[in-house]
Amino acid sequence: MILKHLGIGLLVCFGSYTMHLDAAQDIERNEFEILMQKIRQDFACNPEIDNALDRYNEKDGSFTDVDYSSIQRTHWPPLVHVERISDFVFAYTNPENKYYQDSTLYKKIEKGLDFWHERNPWCHNWWYNQIAEPQKLGVLLIQMRAASRKLPLELEKRILDRIRTDGGDPAKWTGANRTDIALHWIYRACLTEDTQTLNYAMEQVYSPIVYTTKEGFQHDNSNFQHGPQLYIGGYGDEILKGVTQVAVYAQGTRFAIPEEKLQLISKFMRETYYPAIRGKRMLFGVMGRSVSRPGAPDKSHTALFAERMKILDEKHAREYQEIIDRLEGRQSADYALKPMHTHYFRGDYTLHVRPEYTFDVRMVSNRTMRCEYGNGENLKTYYVSDGSTNIVQSGTEYSDIFPVWNWARIPGTTAPQQKTIPKAASDWQTRGTSTFAGGVSDSLYGVSVYKYTDNYQEIKTGASKAWFFFDDEVVCLGAGISSQASEQVYTTINQTLLAEDPVTVSFNGKPESLSRGEETLYKNPDWVLHGGIGYVFPQGGNILVCSEPQIGTWFEINNSIANKSEIKKDVFTLAFNHGEKPYQANYAYLVVPNKRTKKELRKYLKKENITIAANDTDMQVVKHNSLDICQMVFYKPEKFQDRSLCIEVSRPCAVLLKKERKGRYRLHVADPGQTGKNIELKISTKKRSWQITFIPDKDPYAGATKAFTLE
Repeated sequence: MILKHLGIGLLVCFGSYTMHLDAAQDIERNEFEILMQKIRQDFACNPEIDNALDRYNEKDGSFTDVDYSSIQRTHWPPLVHVERISDFVFAYTNPENKYYQDSTLYKKIEKGLDFWHERNPWCHNWWYNQIAEPQKLGVLLIQMRAASRKLPLELEKRILDRIRTDGGDPAKWTGANRTDIALHWIYRACLTEDTQTLNYAMEQVYSPIVYTTKEGFQHDNSNFQHGPQLYIGGYGDEILKGVTQVAVYAQGTRFAIPEEKLQLISKFMRETYYPAIRGKRMLFGVMGRSVSRPGAPDKSHTALFAERMKILDEKHAREYQEIIDRLEGRQSADYALKPMHTHYFRGDYTLHVRPEYTFDVRMVSNRTMRCEYGNGENLKTYYVSDGSTNIVQSGTEYSDIFPVWNWARIPGTTAPQQKTIPKAASDWQTRGTSTFAGGVSDSLYGVSVYKYTDNYQEIKTGASKAWFFFDDEVVCLGAGISSQASEQVYTTINQTLLAEDPVTVSFNGKPESLSRGEETLYKNPDWVLHGGIGYVFPQGGNILVCSEPQIGTWFEINNSIANKSEIKKDVFTLAFNHGEKPYQANYAYLVVPNKRTKKELRKYLKKENITIAANDTDMQVVKHNSLDICQMVFYKPEKFQDRSLCIEVSRPCAVLLKKERKGRYRLHVADPGQTGKNIELKISTKKRSWQITFIPDKDPYAGATKAFTLE
């Protein structure tokens, strides 16, 4: 049934609505109209359409510059037609636009929609056919219902029939895709006053908001899409956009989002999604293939999601406003940030946040998928999954660096310096190979581990890698680095945009500045200072320090971007050079953020916070002397012992032991191998001893940390 138009005429204003009292009363009795009013408010705009009008073909309603035969999988050219017709509609219905109620423009809208229906362009990427196109058509049809002159009912019906036929069934999809398809089902249900379709669509929008072991929200508060692949950004953006959008539409109706689902979304947004954004830019390791798109890490537009949550989740409104202030640049990147540390045991991901900096680690195991490439996008992503790290303070450190990156030198990774970056065996879903990847966390501190071995396409490289997280520093250790690759093997500490301040290198206690455009290999330097971050080398090593311009194109990493123009950026690279075919090599470095001067870094070093007590293929142990924390990774049944502490474990594990007060300790244990087997721990100090049995949880909590109090 087609919705009967209101006879009194609805006056639509930019961003708000004015209507006769009897019309408002009528709307209150009509859930379809209530929803459509909110949809109109959500998309209200005042577009400039003169350029599009210049390209409009009066003969048939097409646009002269659009290739309607194109089937390319990204940036699909025919969609421009729908976007321009949508702009025509919003110009026609906005009293502030010079084309408001313009009869000539109306005819162009009608003819343009008729052309689209008859031409029926088709894309080889299903997303355009089942999400992008029907969503845009649904919104413009809803907007035209508020116009003084409505579309012919037969034309509207033909467009709606096409949306129904080609738009897909949300129940056949998961996560963000399900929500996106359900959205245009809501539009169609409102336009046709179809209660059954509306009920079904609302159910599908909310159904992905559950913890699952499949695609979607995971029990560790991460998000998966395309199999067990980490997608906090990208598809994470999409599901938040759709769910918050519908929830605001439905507020105050019988379709209001259930409270338990609202709190799940809120927890994900406040504790995972937004903490993975520094300032307004998202960490590159959680974005999937979208990182290869220009400007994609800029998430300032996601302030809209937080604005919606201020309405939906009032008890956290202040926290959402703080997020908005950071995203929109009214406050600095460190504004209102609270210390947190999370290891996502299902996602093979670690996120460490301090007001001064954010540091993360992206890993992959035989339980999860490598970061994908596909549709011609993210073509050099291979090593991003292998222990990559973001080290950010302002959030701008990697801003659009990706076309010029050396993708064999991803920060945090140990890799042969191949000129051609391999592509994973499958573009969409390739599992990792590590059987020991995970971490232990007490919510403030933690240690993460990645037992790395890769023999794919002549990589032939392995290492035992671990990261130890504290307040003022992150300690990064590697042991057993061995390779049969033909190229030199590097462990890259960082590869970031070159800061304005000079790079400072301390060698034999004497600091010197590195000239721009210079590359130097130092043997056993003390430390390097760049961009307000200190890098300390307690065990020395052959350290490459580079501050040279690098050149590349977006097309090299994303073939869907036609522009092949060269881009040149000044880049800072810091890396261990392990040489050719290293055997049982190791490394150790401290990342010490928030150090702007040599004096500040030297003052920090005098504290002697860190003791690296072990760094080999049996175990890696770091003690933080001022925090009274000992963090340990055991790769086999082993015993660690020094003058004050002895810990013996029966199986590989990760351990965090913190002294809380005299005679009392807090112990945290996790099994990065997720073997499901008990772990026996014997712990002794000078005065006490304890024997603990760690009994792991089963899926979906395998790999989670368990806590014990020792007193």
